[in-house]
Amino acid sequence: MLQSIRDHTQGWIAGVIISILILSFALWGIHSYISGEGGGTNIVANVNGVEITKNQFAASYERLRRQMQMQLRTPQLPTDVEANIKHDALQSLIDLQVLKQASLSEKYRVSSNQIDNFLTSLPEFQVNGQFSPARFQQIIERALYNPNDFIDLIATSLLIDQPRLGIIFSSFALPNEVTTSLALVNQERDVDYALIQPVKTTTEISNDDIKAYYDQHQDEFKTPELVSVEYLELSSKDLMKEINPTDDALKAYYNENTSSFSTPAQWKLDSLLVPVAANATADEIKSAEQKANSVYEKAKSGADVTALQKEFSLEKTPQKLNGWVSAMQIPEELQKPIQELKAKGDVTTPIQTSEGFIIFKLMDRKDPVVQSFAEAKTKVKEAVQKQQADEKFADVRNQLSNLTYEHPESLQNASETLDLPVKTTGLFSKEKGGNDISSETKVREAAFTNDVLNQQNNSDVIPISEDTAIVLRIKNHTPASLKPLESVRADIINTLKSAAIEEKTAKLATEINQKLQSGENPTDLAKQYQLSWKSLGFIGRQSNKANPAIVVAAFEAPRPDPKPTYAMTKTENGYAVIALKGVRTGSVTNENQYHVYGEQIQNTQGLMEYELYKQSLIKQAKISTEN
Repeated sequence: MLQSIRDHTQGWIAGVIISILILSFALWGIHSYISGEGGGTNIVANVNGVEITKNQFAASYERLRRQMQMQLRTPQLPTDVEANIKHDALQSLIDLQVLKQASLSEKYRVSSNQIDNFLTSLPEFQVNGQFSPARFQQIIERALYNPNDFIDLIATSLLIDQPRLGIIFSSFALPNEVTTSLALVNQERDVDYALIQPVKTTTEISNDDIKAYYDQHQDEFKTPELVSVEYLELSSKDLMKEINPTDDALKAYYNENTSSFSTPAQWKLDSLLVPVAANATADEIKSAEQKANSVYEKAKSGADVTALQKEFSLEKTPQKLNGWVSAMQIPEELQKPIQELKAKGDVTTPIQTSEGFIIFKLMDRKDPVVQSFAEAKTKVKEAVQKQQADEKFADVRNQLSNLTYEHPESLQNASETLDLPVKTTGLFSKEKGGNDISSETKVREAAFTNDVLNQQNNSDVIPISEDTAIVLRIKNHTPASLKPLESVRADIINTLKSAAIEEKTAKLATEINQKLQSGENPTDLAKQYQLSWKSLGFIGRQSNKANPAIVVAAFEAPRPDPKPTYAMTKTENGYAVIALKGVRTGSVTNENQYHVYGEQIQNTQGLMEYELYKQSLIKQAKISTEN
């Protein structure tokens, strides 16, 4: 279990942190180039004597607010949502502090070397395979963090996830819990149903009805608000064009990165596989190994691979392991034995894998070829230009941010200072962009914020991609306007007719369902209402024999007692009434399903146990908040 926790700590936490922080990390051991402290001494909360500052709260709140703006696709959040965000921002800081203190008191620790090794290997902070301070700074600024806060957050995240994973992965599911769960999941139900088609109506739509609908739904009949913007675009690709490194710089880069300008070694392989089942016994594994050794001896003596496959009834190995392959295409556990094959005809000893024992035979080999500096010069120049452009990008981006903030009424000053042309877009709405930069959702959201649209200020720097950012301002604005009633009359009539049909059909379905539930004969009702009952027989929850709404309603209906029970549901083209005649308890379909559900129950219980652990800590903690 300890190894499982260690593996998940390295992989799972990395994924969580990347997604939560938007690829935003901090370093301990390699942050000496960073200076400055986090600010603020005003206190908003105190957790067991540890203070949470107003600045920490403001940063947490702003990050959550931006996430919610992106989810709701609106710059103006409702008042109740704003209040919830403030509560959640503070609570998250309190929870983090409580869990951190508990982990430390239980003797968990995280070293600076662990953090260094964890973060410096991430490609998000690398340029040409090396950690880039400029890229690091760019990413953390985008995520609204300062370096010191990053250091504390990453250390805390790695720290508190040690007890978390310990609790989750030490949980277990009892056999009866798994079988009970699968009995419900695999349950089958005996179902009949009848479709009720939309009921035609002769209802006349009056002018008063049309006018009333028009007055009550004016937002539906407005032309969209439109804007066009002018903007400055900063691109590292454009910066690359301005960089002309010297030959000495190119040669130095080439000498430091020779492996990047070489064709790797390749092996042409043929292979033999002695399969071993995943649930094989120790005796079966031993027998397969003995067979593999016999195959190896004959292959080493020069026997043909195809002939050996026939003689020993062997399976073919995956195509990706045959033919020409390089080290990057070979699974890690197979790289060393394959790389030791030197001459044509060489054979590896049997290698045990998850599929069985595999033997490789070398059919041919190509040694690595290093390009000369002259041959690689063009690629070297591109790599150096990109490296320097990426580093320059962060600096110019900061200048762009400062200039457009200091002169919020125009882009001209920044344009002239940074030599960036002012570009423009066509008109676009908040929901739909054009065939230009307005196709980006982030651009449309920024254009329709109060600060940009109504206050006529420049926007903040908007990251379009890792190597592109823009600042925009409104050029033209066309307010939304109400369409004349006559232009939407036909649409309103169709809407009202559809509503009348829907209401009448729902009323009929309800009437039939009530009669069925009161005990009237289904066959007689079918004749009376010209319905046709269809029998599905016993179906499972994932059945595709009928409309999904019918299947869902059938599994929500009460069990027969023993008479059939009835239900109704809306379908895509009307309604359906459903007769549930029987229920059959599900069983385990195969061993794999049993294990999958066992793991799911185990993880669910582990998460619940951790949540109880967390709530217990919070309840015991001495927490005070400032109003």
